[in-house]
Amino acid sequence: MRPVVSEVAEQETEVDFYYVDVDRNAELADKFGIRSIPTLIKIKNGKETNRSLGFIPENQVKEFAHS
Repeated sequence: MRPVVSEVAEQETEVDFYYVDVDRNAELADKFGIRSIPTLIKIKNGKETNRSLGFIPENQVKEFAHS
């Protein structure tokens, strides 16, 4: 999933993408209720606005970023 998101991140300059290693950041994973990997979470103005669980292809990552 990381290569797909990295590719989209290079193309989408209006959206910031961050990776979190849930094994090293268990507290953050708990805070966001991450129970499945990969998980994409869109946060806008400090609030979660969308969530996707599992692998999704590049075109869907782009759609997710703009949802």
